[in-house]
Amino acid sequence: MDFPVPCSQDFNDAPVTNQVREYLDHASSLRWLRAISALRLVAHSRLVLALFALLAIYLDPTQPMRSSEIAYFILATFVVYSGLLAAALERFALSHPAAYLVHGVDILTFGVVLFLTDGPTSPFFVLLTFALFAATIRWGWRGAAFTTLATVGIYGILAALADDVMDDLNRVVMRSVYLVVAGVLFAYFGFIIERMRLGVASLAGSSAQARLGSDTSIASVLRRAVAITRATRAMAVWHEESSPLLKIVEIERGLVSCGESANKLPQVTGRVSGGAEFWRGSSPHLPDWLVPRKAGSMIMAPLPGGSAEGFVLFFDCAETGEDLLPLADVAAARIGYEIAEHDLRERLIEAAKAEERERLARDIHDDLLQSMAAVSIQLAGAAKENDGAAAERLTQIRAIIGEQQDKLRVLVREATGEQLAQKSCRVAAPLHKVLVEMEAQWACTTSLSVRPVDLIVSEKTLKGLLMLISETIANGVRHGCAARFEVHLESTRTLFALTIRDNGVGLQEPPGTFEHEAIFVEKIGSASLRRRVLALGWRLSLTNSARGLAVTIRGALE
Repeated sequence: MDFPVPCSQDFNDAPVTNQVREYLDHASSLRWLRAISALRLVAHSRLVLALFALLAIYLDPTQPMRSSEIAYFILATFVVYSGLLAAALERFALSHPAAYLVHGVDILTFGVVLFLTDGPTSPFFVLLTFALFAATIRWGWRGAAFTTLATVGIYGILAALADDVMDDLNRVVMRSVYLVVAGVLFAYFGFIIERMRLGVASLAGSSAQARLGSDTSIASVLRRAVAITRATRAMAVWHEESSPLLKIVEIERGLVSCGESANKLPQVTGRVSGGAEFWRGSSPHLPDWLVPRKAGSMIMAPLPGGSAEGFVLFFDCAETGEDLLPLADVAAARIGYEIAEHDLRERLIEAAKAEERERLARDIHDDLLQSMAAVSIQLAGAAKENDGAAAERLTQIRAIIGEQQDKLRVLVREATGEQLAQKSCRVAAPLHKVLVEMEAQWACTTSLSVRPVDLIVSEKTLKGLLMLISETIANGVRHGCAARFEVHLESTRTLFALTIRDNGVGLQEPPGTFEHEAIFVEKIGSASLRRRVLALGWRLSLTNSARGLAVTIRGALE
């Protein structure tokens, strides 16, 4: 099967592609937040928190009063400092050393304010949580871990310096535990954000990386997604409108396998159709032929709408949890875009082929047809100069050349895009004519039955039937050693069935009937016959036996 062309393996400077931006668009309903950078968000939050802390101590001063006045002065200074910092960040970027200094000032200020306002039982304890949040936003899990150590240390010092800590021990214990738990959660949140950022960047660049490697672009995306999720197995399953077969790309223990299946695509309903979903154990949506082994956990993400319908599966991920669902959605989106790109590339190739066919057709018209016309005129003159058998023979040769000229003219019109009016015609006479030609050409005998006798089909359908009959008889004589052919054409108002039986040796496959899907998956019978049937959009079945081969073609009447 043809998959998207291989793409490059190196991806250090891969740009963030459109599908990543689309994913980020859907990831949050508060889209206005994307216009605010992380540092600006922290700066504005600091200013708001400082203003309300100043208002709180103004409305309800703490004891002792002198300490309250000092805390009020410190908070007022901190408000001015926060406002100036927020204004500066609107125009200037903050360097790394400056960011460390700002964070240190925050922690030191919060510690002093807590010391001046009831120590470990201070109502301004929430300021330490802000420090954890700011560190996580700026430096991820590392910032959260170091800030947790700093805040727990400061709170421990405040508790040790307090004289009445035993009077409110339960609050001190709970706040200490809260700082540790909050720090762990913030660190985990920072780790998830960092992993997701790296995963999205990796998946965004995976297509560009596979061009120098042996993987297809889809396998490259799957391989990187497996590396991120640490899944034991992953597969992409999809169905394209241009093919009756499912396409499957699977990775297990680093080995890539590509294949096709005649089974139908499982219908994904419920929440899965709107985004990725995580299960413990196998999904109830999937049949046994797709998931033959029971899985401990599984993530399923549907492909985005486009030229293909399907989904991506990840089995037994070491990194389990709903935090992997966005990455699975990105991987599915990336694969969907690779399939759409492949489809577009195929269309461009077909357009180029059509242009080349048109050029070739014009060359045939201007050169070959003119030469054949000259030969026909010469033969006509030679026939008049000769008598008897030679004249008859020349007349037959001239008739054959004339028939081929007519066929070439039709091909030239089709290749150059000249539109011919579609006609409806009776099918019996043209079929009888082509069988007579086949008998003369291949030294065989034929019989024909058409039901109803006055069956009328379109010119396009008739042309397809004639081509298939000619192809089948030629293959039967050349490869099956057949000498007799029975042609039966039956039709309802909308469908037809064409059956061609011969008395040859049949196929090398065991006796039996092979249906359309199996013929294309296992590549049974004539390759040219399969291509013609597929191009016409009809269905093919073969019945093989010791008495010969029966070819049945079914399709819709146009």
